[in-house]
Amino acid sequence: EGDMSLSIDDLVHIVRDQLPPHFPPQPVKAKRQKVRYCDTNYVLLIAIIEAVTGQPLHQVHEELLFRPLDLRHTWLAGHSRPLEPTPKPAMLWVDSEPVEIPLMMRSFWGVYSTTEDTLSFLHALIRGEVFDDPATLSLMQQRWNRFTFPLDKAALRAPGWLIEYALGMIRFRLPRALTSLHPMPAVFGHTGSTGTWLFHCPELDVLLSGTVDQATAGAIPYRLVPKILRAVDSAAR
Repeated sequence: EGDMSLSIDDLVHIVRDQLPPHFPPQPVKAKRQKVRYCDTNYVLLIAIIEAVTGQPLHQVHEELLFRPLDLRHTWLAGHSRPLEPTPKPAMLWVDSEPVEIPLMMRSFWGVYSTTEDTLSFLHALIRGEVFDDPATLSLMQQRWNRFTFPLDKAALRAPGWLIEYALGMIRFRLPRALTSLHPMPAVFGHTGSTGTWLFHCPELDVLLSGTVDQATAGAIPYRLVPKILRAVDSAAR
């Protein structure tokens, strides 16, 4: 239907009333839980943050993240501007077609940033500088749930069964059977639907950030990151 603007209420209505659930609701403290990533949780968090702070999300980001961490080339699409002049974001592609959807990017509170800024953010997160209580990072990694095997076509494009999820963070590692003689160390962080990734590999002390800006390339990070880690590991030997 082309580009369009959607409110948080619109998005919640679509998910709640028009989309089938992947599985029934589960007890929060269940020993084993079925897990699927859902952008709707991000949208709900936006509503909660704005209700608690009384401020729009982009102002909260600037006050609590962008200025304190000196992220001068990061902003929320359609809601704010970077703190310093920044080149125009790279074009988003769907297969071989360029796509411009500023209204939808604004509706989904898409974040534009640079490799330098995303690495600075991840470095600050690791050092305990993002949260008032540094122990929050440990809380985010306390309970890992492996993604269930996907049954829908969209999810089949990503290797869900290799991903574990905790609180807003992914753990990804290839099983020994797929890594030949050298097991792949785990990486922690997140990926995006347009082939973006931001990961920390504690074992190799490496931070990884990148993107291909391709809407059909959600699985690309899970193919590239193991190759990058092998190259780093080989160079260090």
